[in-house]
Amino acid sequence: MADEEVAVAKKKKLSKDLATVPGTVIITVEGGEKGAMKFPFNKLPEKIQTLFGPFGLGHKLGDSAAGRKAKDAETAITKVWEGLMKGDWSVRAPAVPKISTAEVKANYDKLSPAEQKVASKLLASLGISLPGTE
Repeated sequence: MADEEVAVAKKKKLSKDLATVPGTVIITVEGGEKGAMKFPFNKLPEKIQTLFGPFGLGHKLGDSAAGRKAKDAETAITKVWEGLMKGDWSVRAPAVPKISTAEVKANYDKLSPAEQKVASKLLASLGISLPGTE
């Protein structure tokens, strides 16, 4: 447990499939009744198709910067752009570094008792518990 990463996993509410049927987006909503819903891109009016290109590009590039700041965000965006220019849709920016509970606990142990009291409350409010601090 000491090497666990501090992360809160979001439950997926829907899944998107862009590859099974080329040119069609397939969306399945968790707990929904319709099952896999198919949305063929080429059925959209030309005006909407034209707008989706820049929108989709902005979304793809913006997603690569999620959770990053400044220079790191720029680096991630550039890496994804370069991959797209090479025809690689699945290029990803390196993951944001994770922090293990062992690292947090080691730093927590360096705090004064008064600081540990404050840190414990903050960590608890974030849903994080460290072994031996309860």
